[in-house]
Amino acid sequence: MALFGWFRKNKKNQDVEVKERKKSVLQDTAAAVAFAEAGEHETARSIIQKQSEPRKILVIGREEHFSEKLVDYSVSMAKRLDFEIVALNITAAPLSMPADKSQEAALLFHSQSLENVDALAKHAQENGVGFIHLVEIGRQDEVVEKLHAKYPNMRYVLTEPDPDVTQKAQGKISIPVFDLGSYQGSAA
Repeated sequence: MALFGWFRKNKKNQDVEVKERKKSVLQDTAAAVAFAEAGEHETARSIIQKQSEPRKILVIGREEHFSEKLVDYSVSMAKRLDFEIVALNITAAPLSMPADKSQEAALLFHSQSLENVDALAKHAQENGVGFIHLVEIGRQDEVVEKLHAKYPNMRYVLTEPDPDVTQKAQGKISIPVFDLGSYQGSAA
């Protein structure tokens, strides 16, 4: 009896919050039809529109650069999965600088990022992959969470491999891929 009492005790103290359910095209379509029949046309449209938005891969470069390996892998993956690419250059360096230096550093980072994204943009265009480029100043985790909220159809995050690992592996490296499908942050 004591063992079962322990389970009951812990269950009473747990709060469970469901932020999002797994998506199913059939369930979402049925929900859209039900809302449309009930006269909630805006809700039905938003459900259908969300289904039609292209899925995205977030590709995070190292500072203002994208390596050739990351460019090739991300475009290949996006083409194979029929996803769009959201390319992101991010730095937190200006956050720790005085205000006058911070703005100057942010502008320099932004211009260098725009110069260095051409290879990725061109490769995506040649392969028929949709492409968006963003430059952000901030901490990587916070920016990724913000972008995941902005682009709810973002599924994967690809990043540059660690330079120390790359050097030790002598070119035999793989691109880190993170799946946001099971992400439980505030954007989920």
